[in-house]
Amino acid sequence: MTVGKGSLLMASRLRIFLVLGSLGGSQSFDLDPCSSKPGAQSACVGQVGGSAVACWTRSVGVSWACWSAASVPAWAFNAIRANAACQSMTDGLGQRSFGGACTFLPPGPRLAAAALPTLRSWAESYQLAAVTLQQMTLEEKQQILHGIGWDGPTFALLPGYYVGNTLPVPRLGLPSLNMQDAADGFRLYWHDMLDTGTCWPSLLAMAATWDQDAVRDFAVALGEEFAGKGANAILGPSVNVHRVARNGRNFEYISGEDPHLGAKLTTAYVEGVQSQGVFAVVKHFAFNEQETNRNTQSSNVDQKTAWNLYYPPFQAAVDAGVAAFMCSYNKVNGVYACSNGDLLNRDLKQRMGFQGFVQSDWWAAHEMSLGQGLDQEMPGTQNLWSVENLSEQNPQLVDDAARRVLAVMYKFDLPDTTKCAPMNCSAYLRANVTSAAHRSLSGSLAAESVVMLKNSDSVLPLSAANVKTIAIIGSAAAAPVYDPDGQGQGQGDWWRGDYYSGGGSGHVVASGVVTPLDGIRRQAQELGIKVVVPLDSSVAEALNVAYLADVVIVVTGTTAGESRDRESLHLDDGADDLIAAMVKQGKPTVVLMQVPGAIVMPWRDSVAAILVLFFGGEETGNAWASVLFGDRAPTGRLPLMMPESEADTIPPSSSLSVPYTEGLKTSYRNPLFKAAFLFGHGLTYTSFEYGAAEGGNCSVGAPEASEALQCIHLNVSNTGSRPGRTVVQAYVELPPEAGYETPVLRSFQKTGIIMPGSSQHILLSFSARELSFYDPGITGWQLPATVTAHIGESSQDIRQKVLLKVPGGGIIHPAEVPGFLLPAALIVLAIALIAGLVCGLQKRSSQGQGACSAFDSTGSEVEMLPLQH
Repeated sequence: MTVGKGSLLMASRLRIFLVLGSLGGSQSFDLDPCSSKPGAQSACVGQVGGSAVACWTRSVGVSWACWSAASVPAWAFNAIRANAACQSMTDGLGQRSFGGACTFLPPGPRLAAAALPTLRSWAESYQLAAVTLQQMTLEEKQQILHGIGWDGPTFALLPGYYVGNTLPVPRLGLPSLNMQDAADGFRLYWHDMLDTGTCWPSLLAMAATWDQDAVRDFAVALGEEFAGKGANAILGPSVNVHRVARNGRNFEYISGEDPHLGAKLTTAYVEGVQSQGVFAVVKHFAFNEQETNRNTQSSNVDQKTAWNLYYPPFQAAVDAGVAAFMCSYNKVNGVYACSNGDLLNRDLKQRMGFQGFVQSDWWAAHEMSLGQGLDQEMPGTQNLWSVENLSEQNPQLVDDAARRVLAVMYKFDLPDTTKCAPMNCSAYLRANVTSAAHRSLSGSLAAESVVMLKNSDSVLPLSAANVKTIAIIGSAAAAPVYDPDGQGQGQGDWWRGDYYSGGGSGHVVASGVVTPLDGIRRQAQELGIKVVVPLDSSVAEALNVAYLADVVIVVTGTTAGESRDRESLHLDDGADDLIAAMVKQGKPTVVLMQVPGAIVMPWRDSVAAILVLFFGGEETGNAWASVLFGDRAPTGRLPLMMPESEADTIPPSSSLSVPYTEGLKTSYRNPLFKAAFLFGHGLTYTSFEYGAAEGGNCSVGAPEASEALQCIHLNVSNTGSRPGRTVVQAYVELPPEAGYETPVLRSFQKTGIIMPGSSQHILLSFSARELSFYDPGITGWQLPATVTAHIGESSQDIRQKVLLKVPGGGIIHPAEVPGFLLPAALIVLAIALIAGLVCGLQKRSSQGQGACSAFDSTGSEVEMLPLQH
């Protein structure tokens, strides 16, 4: 595209004006508002119909992108979508994209997310399933309840099959189920599938965004790729709450160490993926919190711990309409999860209200368990669900399982949308479903997930004004990708990962990866900054190049994979010693970590800056560069606690009986655990001030308040010099009966981009469940009369507290209630919960006046009146 002086470039529905000319000055990479750019207004005058409000340039003397207030798009508040669009633009000289430009547009009002396609209701789906079920033979029912596609003796997947498959039933128009792994993208199982799918950031990286919109955008794109590959199901998301810091699969788990964070992000994932006609299989249910002895150990967990700490993300998936659950390898309270009726029937199908079907993890079924709640055997090589075995079962159990699978088929319209049936799916499996748009989105998501833990003396962002030479060292700087190349599930080195994608069934080969060295060096060269690298991996050579640099960047990492836990929480390849040596040479040292979870950092007090990326996928190098050089201010927050030492974590147990005796006291919920960096912590390139928080009316029309029982309002102001985002976090202090020794996360909100000197109104909403705790004494949820919300930027960086009066709340003490009155007391509690929910649902018709009340930060009761807009 040729762009002349004053020409108008239309790109992604955004009016971009590129002004070519010589304005003088050196190369720059300036992303601040127009007011801080000499020459910006004169360069843009006459081009945008008035004063420019946001400007950007890579080269002051070559090109400018300018926006007026009138040309700012409505979606400007969403940094993820905006930057993905910007990265497809080039300037008049064909240079690299205007990535970063849209980040700094003045944000518009927060808008509701675009409506996703509506799926068929469960009720209608079950009606259709009932009609089909009446026509099915036992052999046909077995075809949809039993996996195919694997060679049992060798654990080898057969060519032309997905990781999970069932046979179609052509006579009844029923399709095959085509199911594929999942954690970091479509699993590119065979070598001839490489380069045909995106290697996305890990789910733990997505957790670090603390951004439901970002997760939803990711999930929609993921669903598009799976559909393009002919799959009608994704074997994800993985949502287990971390218990063991060294768990080899922690990188797969979107919950991090917190059930509320996991619940919110799980909802966004399930809704996004399933909107594309691809059904989700949430896993691993349940208590699969370590890989050590995963096939034989028993996780022994009480009901209070289960419902308060580990079940909420699974409940959120159910509430979001997830189609299927995968039961885990381990035992639960002495019984294998896939044969555990208390787990599958009582807790999942009855108490959680799950309406889809349950499938086994691959080879996790040990016996015929239809009666215990397992509906489908995977991958089918054990033949436990053979026609002969099914014929010996109660026909009602067989019908219930088949009905559940059929309902999922109809809910997602699979009879009309499924593209192929194995083994005739090779063309779809090899189809290239990635795109420039997805690659850009992957890079934006990775950058959004970067967590800056430390930035002494504002050494970052780097610029040509204060840095002439940087040294890039460390084994992860140019690390290769790992390709298992079709090795059988559980065989050979299939479990290995790399520094871009963790290992095992969730691994995606990032064949087009941008390494940290490539990404950082490319951008440094564009800015005129020299890059030096060592000739070998020795500490002596690293010291030689560090001597030549103004800033030393040490790129480190460690990886992890399925079926085994990490040996320690330290970085690979002697990185601790390397970092210590770099510090001694006296140059500012910036440490970048690509890791699968928690890390110990004995050198943390001596380095200048620390940033962490929980496996960023194929765009890792570009994500690092965009943050280091200030294209994007870091916005990630820790979804886990970085411990001071391994003693501040729960280690994996070698015992075959693993009691969860710590109960709720894991991560930041354990006051005895010392943190190097707190749960929820993350720095950026500006500062924020919190206005007075007040409990207030939920009937303000905000989508997140539609089901709220209580809400808190406050303004957040950017008091620094650069645009940025923050995450406002609310930790609720529950009464002693709840059993928590610290306040626990129950609400959060990531701001839009707030310009310097500007502010944004934040609404923190709380549902009845989010203000409650599970009490096994009443086999239900207790809603306190009052709670205290601690508002801040991490689990301990608390800026203020708000006392909330909970409508309809009040603790029931079973021991104090006569037995004959206890059922009535529980009914009253249920009515109170419903009344509270109705209060939260009141709309403008009633204005909610007088229905609810709260206390402000002084403890005075305030009436919840509607806010005026």
